[in-house]
Amino acid sequence: MAKQITCECGTVIRGESDEEVVAGAESHMREDHPELVGQVTRDDLLGRIEEV
Repeated sequence: MAKQITCECGTVIRGESDEEVVAGAESHMREDHPELVGQVTRDDLLGRIEEV
């Protein structure tokens, strides 16, 4: 089953595993929300993952 995180900006990051989604979300943060780097933890991201 696919997994995803929906960013507050509306971007949806999808993957087949938690690791894929977290990696995609971290990349999205670095590119589009650099002010959040270091503030949002891996555990924060894991807690936002939804199964779709």
